[in-house]
Order: sequence, then C-alpha cells, then structure tokens
Amino acid sequence: MKLATGLQLLLVSIVFLGVASFLKPHEHYAKSESNFEKNIPRVINGWVEVQQSTPQVSVVSDEKSLINQLYDDTLMRTYADKDGNQVMVALAYAKEQRQDVKIHQPDICYPAQGYQMQKTDIVSFDQIKTTAPVIGKRQLYYGQNHFEAVSYWIRVGDRTMTSGLQMRLKIIADGLFKRRLDDGILVRVSSVLADDSKTKEAYELHEKFLAEFSSVVEEQSPGLLLPN
Repeated sequence: MKLATGLQLLLVSIVFLGVASFLKPHEHYAKSESNFEKNIPRVINGWVEVQQSTPQVSVVSDEKSLINQLYDDTLMRTYADKDGNQVMVALAYAKEQRQDVKIHQPDICYPAQGYQMQKTDIVSFDQIKTTAPVIGKRQLYYGQNHFEAVSYWIRVGDRTMTSGLQMRLKIIADGLFKRRLDDGILVRVSSVLADDSKTKEAYELHEKFLAEFSSVVEEQSPGLLLPN
C-alpha cells in the first residue's frame, strides 16, 4: 500500500471515530436510581399489600433468570382495598434503553407463558394526572384455568409507547439527536377473573388504583412511572 493511500485511510478512520464518539449518547434520562422495595409504599391510600394468592406472569418472555440481565429493578406485589378487591402490580425498569428494546410487552410475555389473548385495546389513562398523556393497553387473557384482565403502559424516556417499533425508533432518535440514553419502565396491573363478565369492572378498578398508585409514587420519585 502506498504511503499516501495509507494516510488517507488513517484520516478517514480518525474522522469516523470522531463522528462516532460525538454521536454516542452521553446523558441519561433517568432522574434517579430506582429502589422499588424501598421506595414503593406497601400502603397506598386505602390499598394495602397482601400475600399473592395467584402467581404473577413473569415480566420476561423466556426464563426468569433473564430478569437480572434485562432489568435493573423489578417488583411484583398484590394490593387489596377495604372491600377485598385485589390488584396485582408488576414493575420492570431498565436504566439504559439502547437499540435493543429491553422492556418486554405483556403482548409477548403472556402468550409465551401459556395464555391466549382474547382482546386488546389501546387506551388513554385519563384519570392519571400528568403533563403528558399516558397511552397504554387494556387486554384480556385466558390461561391457567382463569381469565386475567390486564392494564399497562410502557414509558420510554418522556413518552409512553404501545409497540416495539415505536420504542426502538424513539431510542434511536433520542440517542442520535439528543445524545441521550432513555430509561424505560413497564407499569402493569392485572386481576384474576372467574369469567369475562367482570372485565369492565376490573378495568375501572385498575384505573382507580393506578391513579392513586402513580400519584403516591410520583410524589416521591418524579418521572419514574409517568412521562413528564
């Protein structure tokens, strides 16, 4: 190789290295470190943590050993109100969302664990007070000899997403144009139903619980559950 050609290649390599270094995200969107066991109260207004009577569906689509590889923090609890109504809560948080989307949607996790989707709708959780809309899904599944009503949203950075493609595009755009690493969290609540006739009531209960739950948690950890 001629010296001139070698110098040209070296110069091009240095330029590409500089561009890559410049475009590499250097900031984190995460407002603070997560510590669900410490920071998520066991009493939320009239809701009190109770022992789980039904095993929750995992927040990963494969083996549970993957949880520690994908998420920086997870939480699974069941809360009950004074009337005995129970809501199962699952949180899964990842501080760095790179081009590989770490947050697993219930759309994948439930079927992977033997549940059949009966219905799914994109909804806006209007009872939740926040500066940005909270868009998520309500779903109904059947498996393990029961129905399960599910309400959830996924926050990536400063927005909520309803598809893997949306999440991937936002992660890439924020990394390239804002030089920022987004964090992400799955906020999922669910109720076990003997039959599907109680689905509407379950969703109403979910929205009531989520409004109180997010209000209390956000007061202590702003931006953890909700976009802002």
